Amino acid sequence: GTVFKAAPAPAPARRAPRGRTERAGRRAPRRLPDGASPRGVASSRSSASSHDAGMGGALRRRGVSKDDLAALLEISRPCDTLYLHLTGLAREDDAEIVAVLEDVYECVARVDPSAEVVPLLERCGWDADAVMALEDRIGDEDHLVALSLELEEGDEIGEERGDADAGDVTADKTSVGGTFDRMHAGHRLLLATASAVTRSRDAPTVYLGVTGDVLLRNKRHRDLIEPYEARAAAAASFVAKTRPPTAPLAVKCGPLDDGPPLAATVADMRALVVSRETLAGGEAIQEARKDAGLAPLRVTCVGLVEGRAGKGRGEDGKVSSTALRADAADDRERRRMRGES
Repeated sequence: GTVFKAAPAPAPARRAPRGRTERAGRRAPRRLPDGASPRGVASSRSSASSHDAGMGGALRRRGVSKDDLAALLEISRPCDTLYLHLTGLAREDDAEIVAVLEDVYECVARVDPSAEVVPLLERCGWDADAVMALEDRIGDEDHLVALSLELEEGDEIGEERGDADAGDVTADKTSVGGTFDRMHAGHRLLLATASAVTRSRDAPTVYLGVTGDVLLRNKRHRDLIEPYEARAAAAASFVAKTRPPTAPLAVKCGPLDDGPPLAATVADMRALVVSRETLAGGEAIQEARKDAGLAPLRVTCVGLVEGRAGKGRGEDGKVSSTALRADAADDRERRRMRGES
């Protein structure tokens, strides 16, 4: 398949004003006075009745209200891409990183499920120098916001631990797949997680499987599905944006068809990222590897992103490409009824 390298975007014709980079978090001016949330929640899977409940309490535990983050995202809606620099997570393990990303993309879906929000994680190479270099590259059409997620002294997640690497098995080759039609918050959660769990000093690679046309024949509103080439390019481009040029990540992209996926056949594949919706497929891949005498994969499962009515929300409540296509079909029919092209 085509190999994409994480590389800087083309230099804009003009430099972004300094005002495009903002700070948010515990002491940020963006914090709203009525958005304060209780601290010290023991589990990232705690339940509550407010918007802050969602998938978990990862943001709330770090002093950031989902309402505040949603307000910040609302302010940034006019931009093409919002780069969200998430600091204070360098020592966290994969599970906590996933919990934070789940909360972030739940907020994205509340505002605009199609918005391109790119998380910049320290574990992915986004140190101060890399972020400053990105700030110099982006133009007026993009925003860069830093969100401090540092735990205050005395706030621990579970038992005290050392570096994140001590509890995680590093993976240099990770597989992730999907249709990636009309890229939305759920897709970006899946892809950002794949980037975050792929860590190696030697050629880290994400294998990106994109559903081919042969498997889409029975999809609703098939005529509105984007071409394979466009879907593959959009997904690979997003993954590339999650890494700075100083910490490149190779993205090998290919179609998913009637044959077995690469995750089931590549001997040195190390990890697989799935959603709760595709977990059964991940289990089937593990069985196929077992039957072939291959080592099992380390599977990371992300939650489903809930949507809002009228914004790509399906009957099951989650953001989906099917619902976004249905919205587009409704818009097309309304235009037809009005005699518009």
